[in-house]
Amino acid sequence: MDNNTIFVNSEFEEVDTRTIDERNRLTIGELMKGYKRVRIYKNNRGEVFLQPVVEIPASELWLFQDREALEGVLKGIKDASEGKISRLDLNEL
Repeated sequence: MDNNTIFVNSEFEEVDTRTIDERNRLTIGELMKGYKRVRIYKNNRGEVFLQPVVEIPASELWLFQDREALEGVLKGIKDASEGKISRLDLNEL
């Protein structure tokens, strides 16, 4: 495990109080609905922060590292959703 430090600038609100069972488990599934993985952070006061994460294949990482390419893909998706599409004849390329 790496020693990443996260500085949280967001506001949090208390949403519930739970009891940890005799096997040291805590159920929070309904609070994290829609997420499959979380990054877990703990500070020296014992406070725990769960950050939902999404993983991507390494072969797709380049897209998120290339701002211009990502902007082009997002523009293409937006254009397609607005019906701004045209047919392309690959034989004409």
